[in-house]
Amino acid sequence: MGRVRNKITLGIYAFSGQCQRNDYHKVCGKNHNKVSFIFFAFPMDFRRFFTQLGFTDKEAEIFLALYKLGTKPASSIASYLHMERTSVYKSLLKLTQEGIVLETKVRGVTHFFVPEIRLLKKYMLAKKEELQHLEDNFGLIEAELAQYDSNKYAYIPKISLFDGEDGIRNLFNDIYDTTIKHQYLVIKFFATNTFDAQISVGKKLKDYYENIFAKLQKQKVMVEAYLGNGVMIMEQISKTTNIQNLSELPAGNSTMNIFIVGEVVYLIIFKEVPFGIKIDSRDFSSVMHFLFEKLQSN
Repeated sequence: MGRVRNKITLGIYAFSGQCQRNDYHKVCGKNHNKVSFIFFAFPMDFRRFFTQLGFTDKEAEIFLALYKLGTKPASSIASYLHMERTSVYKSLLKLTQEGIVLETKVRGVTHFFVPEIRLLKKYMLAKKEELQHLEDNFGLIEAELAQYDSNKYAYIPKISLFDGEDGIRNLFNDIYDTTIKHQYLVIKFFATNTFDAQISVGKKLKDYYENIFAKLQKQKVMVEAYLGNGVMIMEQISKTTNIQNLSELPAGNSTMNIFIVGEVVYLIIFKEVPFGIKIDSRDFSSVMHFLFEKLQSN
């Protein structure tokens, strides 16, 4: 609704039997209680109040007419409002079912009346409790619907971006957490490892996550590691079993790491501001697994 500019307080009064109903908007001067409600950015009148409780404009007119006229049959209300009697009768029955209008028999004819305005407040508080109950349980509904979203859009890759040193640390944490959560026994890892990067880069992987490989080994997770070796540029790819020293790999000068963890692929590029990409995709990870298997066979 935009910025709140003002607030208007609506006073609702509970009148004693000595007050005149057709003068309901005036305070009779005794035996009344004022209840304040806060509404924002628009003036409040009875019609707006009544419709915001969930009733229609027509039902607001009928209720207001009944309150002004006192105990009356549907035909009298219909005549007063110039409405069709059957339609008014159905609306009065609905208001009766909602508990804000009562009915009685006068010489065998059904009459309707509003005994006190506090019925409206009681109805409002009941609605408030219902909404609070719905709000309290919304998390359960949200979780139930979320499972349909995940199935419906399972084929769409979910991509997350990480940047800066803190972002890369969070990415490494995500790699570890994903591995442990899904109980993977093997993950795949690739890193560029040229001689030029080794002598020109000050930072190493351990500066971002000192013990990720040791922690994975402690959890009985095997890391299939491949290194892109060369002098100035990568010239060959070789598999390494020296997992303990992977944390010493260079992390700068555009060196790159790739982790394949189940159906998730992580790509890290260590530039002046390092950044990483997480791609959660069964299709993409299948391609990467295939390429790594080809590396292993060669």
